[in-house]
Amino acid sequence: MFENVKYTLAHKKAFLKVEKSLTGKNTIRGYLHDVDKLFLYLVFTKRRTSKIHRWWSKHHMESFWKSKDFKQAVIDWECSRYTKPSKVMNARETMEKYYSEYKKDLIVILDKFEL
Repeated sequence: MFENVKYTLAHKKAFLKVEKSLTGKNTIRGYLHDVDKLFLYLVFTKRRTSKIHRWWSKHHMESFWKSKDFKQAVIDWECSRYTKPSKVMNARETMEKYYSEYKKDLIVILDKFEL
């Protein structure tokens, strides 16, 4: 559990750094990004925590919410390559490979951030 929390905190730090570099500021949503996982790790396994988090969080395209948080998703994808050795793609490459059905919405944000 400790390793999962340690990783999540490192990911949050990277998220905030990328958010600030792309938007010029950090937001409340940025500070709260993935906080739920820190609590879920206290009760559930890493796998179960990930499933719950991806189902609940609007920045994951798999979430049950109809409205997605595309801005946070793009920032999340862009920072993942700094903290996840298995995810070396940038945000645009991630969109193209996994989420092309959302391209119309995502391209606006990618272009705005010049990614």
